[in-house]
Parts: sequence; C-alpha cells; structure tokens
Amino acid sequence: MAKQKKTLLNKLAIVDSTLREGEQFFKSNFSTSDKIEIARALYQFGVEYIEVTYPTVSPQSYRDCQNLAKLGLRAQVVTHIRCHLEDAKITLDTGVDGVNMFIGTSPLLRQFSHGKSME
Repeated sequence: MAKQKKTLLNKLAIVDSTLREGEQFFKSNFSTSDKIEIARALYQFGVEYIEVTYPTVSPQSYRDCQNLAKLGLRAQVVTHIRCHLEDAKITLDTGVDGVNMFIGTSPLLRQFSHGKSME
C-alpha cells in the first residue's frame, strides 16, 4: 500500500490559486512586490503551477502577470480567463506559461463572458 501511495504522489502536481482567488477576499490587496514574494514562496514550497489574476481586469493586473511570468521560476505561471478570444490574445502577450479558461453558465456570466446561449 505504501508503495502505491508513493507512485500516486509522483504524479501529483500542486496548483495554487492564492494570487488569483486570494485577491478576491474582502479588503485584500496584494502589491506587485507582495505578489512576487508570494510567488517565490510558493515555488520554494514546491508548487508547480501558480495561478495569477486575470490580465484583462486592469492595466496593473496585466503588468503583474508580465512581472510574475518574467521571474524565471521553474513553476509554471498560469492565469484564469473568460472564454473570450480577446482575453486569450491579451493573456498570451503577458508571457504566462498557460491559461485556465472557464465558460460562464449563469445568464449574467454568459452575457459578459462569451455571449452564447446554453443551447
């Protein structure tokens, strides 16, 4: 049994969303230097994928994505975007390693994310 657990752990990858979800808590506000410090700490901990804020939220978010992507960490810096072609184009310009995309299903999210009906 112990051998099986070790095999499973070898396939495990840690994806951390502190720099995305963590910013959404009431009264939270990470500066760029905070984000860099957090990203480095996550990498030192062994996180393989660091998910960062949407680069399309604001010019500062875009710059933060660029800065985090340029840190040279071996961890992959990925971002979470709406299912929208323009968001994907902007995101690619930041230099992040990957994109996690979501498709909104509520009427409000469908309207502002992709403009498609459920059908």
